[in-house]
Amino acid sequence: MEGSPRHWSYARVGQWLTDTGFQKYRQVFEDGKIDGDALLDLTKEAMGRDPLNITEPSDVEKLNESVQQLKKDSTQFPKLIAYRDYEVFDMEDSENSFDSDRELLSKTDDNQNTVYYRHFRSDLRKALFAVLYGTLSHFLTSVAIVNAQEKLPDKKKYPPLPDIYLDNFAVIPWAYKVSESVILSLVILLLIIFVFHKSRLIILRRTLVIAGSIYLLRCVCVSVTNLPMPEQHYNCDRMVFADSWSKMKRIMVVYSGMGMKMGGMKTCGDYMFSGHTITITIATLTAIEYTPKRYRLLHVALWLYCFCGMWAILASHGHYTLDVVVAFYISSRIFMYYHTFAHNLYLMRRNRKRMKVWFPVFYFFEKDERGGVKNEFECPVPSYETIRKFIKDSRVDFCLKRYTAFRHS
Repeated sequence: MEGSPRHWSYARVGQWLTDTGFQKYRQVFEDGKIDGDALLDLTKEAMGRDPLNITEPSDVEKLNESVQQLKKDSTQFPKLIAYRDYEVFDMEDSENSFDSDRELLSKTDDNQNTVYYRHFRSDLRKALFAVLYGTLSHFLTSVAIVNAQEKLPDKKKYPPLPDIYLDNFAVIPWAYKVSESVILSLVILLLIIFVFHKSRLIILRRTLVIAGSIYLLRCVCVSVTNLPMPEQHYNCDRMVFADSWSKMKRIMVVYSGMGMKMGGMKTCGDYMFSGHTITITIATLTAIEYTPKRYRLLHVALWLYCFCGMWAILASHGHYTLDVVVAFYISSRIFMYYHTFAHNLYLMRRNRKRMKVWFPVFYFFEKDERGGVKNEFECPVPSYETIRKFIKDSRVDFCLKRYTAFRHS
């Protein structure tokens, strides 16, 4: 087979299993998303656990021997491949690396909790950065909304633009309550997923990064073009501010009200493209992505609920049809592109420089991640044993850091 085994895809691993006489486990490996990197790190203990659950002792022994031989053979590949990110170094070559010392400790002590909690701290740190990123994008969106209302075109001089839905259907006054009720219920569903999903920090981070990026794009669209109001009889006029402080107070009111009309918020001018549609679309796609595939009835209901919310936005005449269509398309495409890269890290690692330039936000948050996550749920309150192990592993990690600094001094 060509190339280093660490480059192998799930299908390539399946082909190797067939070639070595383990074709009966091919589907199990593919369902467990075992790629070449995971295959070389596979141990006997891991073979007997989820997701593989190989119980035949003879098969475990033979498969382990084949994996060890493959790992031994793979050491000849790194100097030949074109992408330096996949090179494998011996411990002597990275003697001054603190990360290498930590990996050595986790392997020699057979302490997988050390690796687990290091990933946990990394996920927590990135989640905090994602919260800051989402908060900043929401604030800039509030600034763009206030600036748009300050430059709102005079509805006497600029009537509503022709629109296929708004021109043929009368306004339904209570429809905006339906759209915002859809948003609130979807947000509650997301909060439940964030709390009980095992990969809650990763989901929270990805949701905030995707939504924040889309809202930053919306800020640009709202700022560069001022569209006339879609409803001629909607009572909303251009705002005039006496000073910068009064303008800042208005920005904070919009920021705290989340742009929701239920709380008495009234904004105009921020039409291209619909912020309500962004929230509905991202919440729906996140709920579908991070719940088990067997919940098909729930997924169908979520799609119907999503389209119901978008219809309510149009029925209230709060946005042009174009606003809703563009918002749905951009939100769904960015969500899918992000998760396509996140689930196929080889696409990123094959050319990191290009990824840094074209997708800097994605690269920052996903560069050292492990790809897709399993949709497993748990009680969010940690057990006593989990807390005890966390404290123990933190002490070991701290002692290793002190030892590494002393050894390199």
